Amino acid sequence: MSLRLKNKVALITGAAVGIGKSHAELFAKEGAIVIVTTRSKIEKGKKLVEKIIKNGGKAVFYKLDVTCEADWVKVMNEVVVRYGKLNILVNNAGVSLAKNIEETSLKEWNSLMCINSTGVFLGSKYAIEVMKVNDELCSIINISSIDSIVGEAELPAYCASKGAVTSLTK
Repeated sequence: MSLRLKNKVALITGAAVGIGKSHAELFAKEGAIVIVTTRSKIEKGKKLVEKIIKNGGKAVFYKLDVTCEADWVKVMNEVVVRYGKLNILVNNAGVSLAKNIEETSLKEWNSLMCINSTGVFLGSKYAIEVMKVNDELCSIINISSIDSIVGEAELPAYCASKGAVTSLTK
């Protein structure tokens, strides 16, 4: 059986649970070296790395706050030192807020936009810097939502943030 991601280095944000966890498990199964990152679900992220390794895959854990530029610089530098390259970035980290626009505070709006949109910008910015010098095909995968197109009255901040991701990706 051919491993489609053999020897590829893949960094996945928000990888401790949900869609990010599924990406990490699949990428490892396909032969990638998986960099599991999360800001707050540290123990779950570390357990995922243990599971991937136990199942014969390769993985490492890094704490990463996608809203913090210094964290991106630090993690990307460590990835380059450890592996010499980055082939895949999955900008998956995200949050939601089920409040209509009148109930949403500016603090909540800014926090959600920072995680869902600014995190994708920062990840892409620093991944491109590393990827463009490794002479291999690379991919940046930005996780958005149908809500970036359709919108929902009870999710205005989320919809706006995912709309930004969709536009940035285009």
